[in-house]
Amino acid sequence: MAREYARYLTRTHTDIEWSELSTMHHDCYMAILSSPGISWAGVVPYLPSRYSSLASDLTDRKVARVWDDLERHGLLVIDKRAGEVIARTFVRYDNVIAKPNLTKALISSYGLIRSNKIREALIGELVHLARDKPNLSGWQQFEELLPELFEELLLDQLEA
Repeated sequence: MAREYARYLTRTHTDIEWSELSTMHHDCYMAILSSPGISWAGVVPYLPSRYSSLASDLTDRKVARVWDDLERHGLLVIDKRAGEVIARTFVRYDNVIAKPNLTKALISSYGLIRSNKIREALIGELVHLARDKPNLSGWQQFEELLPELFEELLLDQLEA
């Protein structure tokens, strides 16, 4: 299922950490979120050149530097070796687990993640989401289609 738009949270207007970032940081982050190639796990290939072509004042080096900054601020997790970037809170804020079909797409995307670092970041977000919203309808798909991950999420939630 292709996405037609990306969510932009209005709470960014009152988020102090977000306001400390530059316009270039905002634009580079939103370019990832609105990328036609973003998976339902929030993962895109690590290809700064793909994003530097979106604006005349960007270069590959600038995009890579901004992405590194966004990682330091906790918005992205990057594995350059595996060639993957995850928008850390994508699954949570795009309400992927609230919709069973999107959850199935997320599970398929999860299986394609090459990086352990990216996979661990996604699992961390899923653990937070399971604690905050344990009644979302998509958790049933996790239990059916990826029982070992569901069990891990459940155990982490119980230990909290």
